[in-house]
Order: sequence, then C-alpha cells, then structure tokens
Amino acid sequence: MTTTSLTWFYKTPEHNAYLLGERLRTSFWDARFGGVWLEAVRTESPFLMHGHYQDSDVELEWEPGKWCTLRTDPARPDLAKGVSNLLGLKPAFTYETQQGQTVWEWLVGDAHDRWQAIQGKPQFGKLKRLN
Repeated sequence: MTTTSLTWFYKTPEHNAYLLGERLRTSFWDARFGGVWLEAVRTESPFLMHGHYQDSDVELEWEPGKWCTLRTDPARPDLAKGVSNLLGLKPAFTYETQQGQTVWEWLVGDAHDRWQAIQGKPQFGKLKRLN
C-alpha cells in the first residue's frame, strides 16, 4: 500500500474505515512517528480520524485537496511539524479551543477568507497566523 499524503490528502481516499486507518497510520510511521495511532471516525469528506500520540489525544480532519486540521491535547508541535512534512505545506495558523485543544490548520490556496472568519472570535483563543 502506498502511504503518502498523495493517496489520502491530495486524492480522495477509500471510504473503508480499516483501509483508511492503515493508510494514515503507515504514512505517519514511515515519517518516523511510530507512536501515532489513528482510527477512522468518519469515512466521508470531511474525513475524521481520532487516536493518540504519546501522551496526547489526537484528531486529524481534512477535506481532500482543500484543508487539513490537527487537534491535540496537550499541544504537540512536533506532530504538527510532521503533518507539515507529510502534506508539503506549512500550517496557515494555530489556536486553542475552549476545550483546551491546540489546533493547527493547513489550507491549500489563500488563507485570507478563513483568517477573516475566525479572527476575534472567543472560541479561537491565542490565534496566531503562521504564513
């Protein structure tokens, strides 16, 4: 099974929970994130995976070819860097949710509209633009 982001982010992946989980896990493992465990929660776009990495709860949600969101609790900037490497993109911004999750968002294309939509809203704490 080919395990790059080309097979799950830049193209629509299969809608089978087992195969989707295997594809994502092996992508992370091949990128030297052997402690990542993700399972499919939603197998339709936007796709949603939930699991853990070391001491953090992890959610990865994405719409193929458009955006990707990583949520961790507690914060895992090393994992965010790994997602950046997998996608070949820098995150557009990061923030904290009211539930205590740290979130990174990657967008294909211009991030201006999304930035305007979330700026100044209390549910996006410590909002920081990264690119």
